[in-house]
Formats: sequence, structure tokens, C-alpha cells
Amino acid sequence: MTSRELLMVEDNRGDVVLVQEALRKVGLLCRVNVVSDGVEALAYLRRQGRYAGAARPDLIVLDLKLPRKSGREVLEEIQQDLSLCDIPFIIFSSSKSELELARASELPAHRYMVKPSQFEGYVDFVRVIEEILTSGGKGALS
Repeated sequence: MTSRELLMVEDNRGDVVLVQEALRKVGLLCRVNVVSDGVEALAYLRRQGRYAGAARPDLIVLDLKLPRKSGREVLEEIQQDLSLCDIPFIIFSSSKSELELARASELPAHRYMVKPSQFEGYVDFVRVIEEILTSGGKGALS
């Protein structure tokens, strides 16, 4: 499998590091591009400002609780943008209740996942990333 582009919208550096370590452990070749808030995420996706040369991600991993613009707001803007709405994404939140609210509000995601408390959970998360990437983003919603 060739290297894929992953956009991780996450303000917790520890979660980013654990995902990167899990990617290495699984052997999944991904270039992980990280932005730490919703405003940066949209600038990256729209290739604005310092992100003018940014690669289009094959998958977005999105936290819901973000500074400046929430993950929910980012998703709403992505869904309204015809050039972005076909990019698959995973909602990745530390709050199970936030994930339940996202599902209830019908935010369409390929997966809704609670951030794990153990490293093996991050390895499992990376396997979900691999599944979505190998299916071309057409994997079942869950």
C-alpha cells in the first residue's frame, strides 16, 4: 500500500503521538498532517495561507472539542463544500456523551470512536484507519 495522507485535527499532542506510534507498530504508511483547531483545519482543507501547498487528505481524524471552531462546526462546513464533502472522516473524541450527541445529530462519519485509555486501543484505532483507507473511504458507517 502506498503512503496515504491523514489529516488529524487534534489539540492534544499526546493523542497525536500515540496515533503516530500505533501507525508505526501496525506498519501503516501514512503521512500525518496535524492541525490543532477548527479554523486551521478548514484553512488546511481549503489550501489557504500557509497551507496553500497542502495535500488533499485521504482521511480526516477529527476531535469534536477544539479551540476557535468546534469539530461539529468544521463538519458542517465540510459537508456544505462540494470539493471536500467526499473526504471520509472519523470522529475521535474523549467523551462518549459527545459521540452520542454527534450520532444523534446525524453528523455523518465513517466511525465514531472514543479515545482509548491504553496503547492497544490506539493500535485498534489505526486498524480502523487502515480499513477505511483500503476501502477507498467507502467502508460502512458505524
